[in-house]
This record gives sequence, structure tokens and C-alpha cells, in this order.
Amino acid sequence: MSQETTTQFPGLPTEHGVPAEDGEAFSAAEVDQRSASRMLRVLMLFAWALVGAVLVSALLGYGTDFSNALAGGWFAVLSVLLLAWPRMNLVWHRGIAVAILLLIVTRWSMSWLSAEPADAIIGVMIGLLYTPVMITITTLLWGRLSLYIGAGTGLVMGLIAYVGSTREALAGAYLNDWRIAPLILGVYGVFSWLLSIWLCERGELRESAERVERLRKAANTDTLTGIANRRVAERALNLFATGQRRYAVMMVDIDHFKAINDQHGHDKGDRILQRIAEILKSRMRVQDTVARWGGEEFLVIVESVTRDESASIAESLRNRVEQGTGEIVKTTISIGVAHSDSGQTADQIVKRADEGLYAAKNSGRNKVVTV
Repeated sequence: MSQETTTQFPGLPTEHGVPAEDGEAFSAAEVDQRSASRMLRVLMLFAWALVGAVLVSALLGYGTDFSNALAGGWFAVLSVLLLAWPRMNLVWHRGIAVAILLLIVTRWSMSWLSAEPADAIIGVMIGLLYTPVMITITTLLWGRLSLYIGAGTGLVMGLIAYVGSTREALAGAYLNDWRIAPLILGVYGVFSWLLSIWLCERGELRESAERVERLRKAANTDTLTGIANRRVAERALNLFATGQRRYAVMMVDIDHFKAINDQHGHDKGDRILQRIAEILKSRMRVQDTVARWGGEEFLVIVESVTRDESASIAESLRNRVEQGTGEIVKTTISIGVAHSDSGQTADQIVKRADEGLYAAKNSGRNKVVTV
């Protein structure tokens, strides 16, 4: 395989996370952050459209000078952010989320402390409607800091509402009730707390999944070479045996490996095993399997190839190993190849590949024998 051989067959999970368009895998936290970034962009588009409608209504003579001026400011800010959005990364998205939250709180403050009743009502509605959405987005973007952001927002908005409720100008709009302040503080505080509980539980679940993934890798990976182990190869053979696909099995053995250990030491022997595993992986396709079968033996399973193609691939592997191990110790391999077109079971095909390997060794080594 070209990379991680334990992830190419049904029943063998891929890297923990969600695959991206470029083939990478995202963790659960990264998926949350990317989702939150898209949510933030949609929210900004919605708000941009709303303030655009307010500006159109202003041209028709509706609204106050104060509200129309604020709409113009929002329209300009959101336009710049939306235009620059494609060039922004996650750090910018986090900062924008907090900045918008601060702007909403600022609008809230102006409504309670200085605006006329008509404008105050609009500002209060904006604060009540947009703040929960922004707290949710910051929760996904900022992780464990979200509790402090959400609770702090609720505290500030509650204190502002408490101070603003003393204004007689708001009595006609029924905003002079001090009980509004603790209600806002309590609701946003509980909302942030519940989100933090969900975030912690999600983090624990993610950690558990990552531990399971590490255990799965350990169970399916050869610790010395980093490629698949015999368990994965046997599983792949069983899957091929139940299907109708053509495949070839190559049994690979390092020539004179005991002599390499005796003459150059086991450290050099381990490096040769690692180097050959690397060469085999780099030559094979993603859908093929490269596994350490045991000791100095490797098993290669090649999918959807003819008998002649499998022999050619094996010869390529033999040549690459001979040319690619000189910097450690000049090493060669012998390969036995068996093809599934014989109509035999997977175990019988492996046995035939093993017979081809012995024939290659008995005829002088550094050879490929197809049976």
C-alpha cells in the first residue's frame, strides 16, 4: 500500500475523523470548527441581507436616523468581512466571531443606555435573537473557552439591562423592569453552562474514540516496519476469497537475512526490514496490501491484475529492493507469485506462492518465480 495498509478494506475503519476533499482526515474538533465557520458565514450573509433591506427602507423614508446609521455601519462591516472571507483561516474566524459578539453587546448597550425607545426595542431584539446563535458558534470555534465567553456575555448584558432599566425614557416600552436583567443573565448563563457540559462530554467521547483508534492501529500494525501485520493480510485474503475479483499473492523473503544479522548486527537487520517495507509500500497502489508475514517474510496482495501483470510487478519489486538497500547493506529478495485464476482458495493460493518462493531460493535467490 502507499500509506496505511490497515485502512483499505471493508470493516477496517479509516483514520479517526472525516475525510477532506484533498484526502486528509479531520478530527471531530476540526469538523466542529469548520461547521461553525460555515454557520458564521451564513449568519453574516443573513444579517447583511437584513441590514441591506433596512437601508432600502431608509431610502423610502422609514426608520430613524440612528437605526439607519447603524444599519449602514453593519452593512459596511459585513461587506468587508464577506469579501475577505475566502482568504481567512480559522484564527480569523474565531476573532470575527468574538468581534461580532462584541458589536452585538455594544448595540445592546446603546439601546439600554442612550437610544430612544423605538430604537431601543430594535437593539434589544437584535441582542436577544443573535446572541444565542453567536454563543453557539463561539462554543464550536473556541472549545473550552466558550463557557467564559458565554457567561461573560450574559453577565455584561445583564448588568447593562439592570442599569438601563432605571431610565424613565424606557418606561413606555416596558423596559424599565429591573427583573429583565437577572432573567437575561440567568438564561445566557445556563445556556453557556449547558453548552460547556455538551462540549466536555464530546471531548471525552473524542478521546475515547482516539484511544480505540490507537489500539486498533496497534493491533493491525507491525511495530518495527509500520506496515500491516499478518492479521490484516489474513483478513484481506478472506475478503478476496468471498468475492469474484482477480488478485495475485506474492510471498517475499529477504535473501541471506540471518547472515546480515550475524555479520552486521541486528540493528542493521532491523533497518533492512524497515527499508524493504518502505520500498514495497511505495511501489504498490492504495488498494493493494503490503504486510509483514513473519520474520523476514512479507506478503503482498495485488488486486485486479492479470498473471503477466503480477509477474511484472514482482520483478519491479525485486529490482527496487536490490537498487534501494545499498546505503544500509546490499540486499536482495526472492519472490513467489501465485494468481487467483487457478480457482483455488486463498489458503491454497498462499501455499502456491510459498512454493514459488522456495523455488526461487533453490534456483539461486534474487529471483521471481510465478507458479
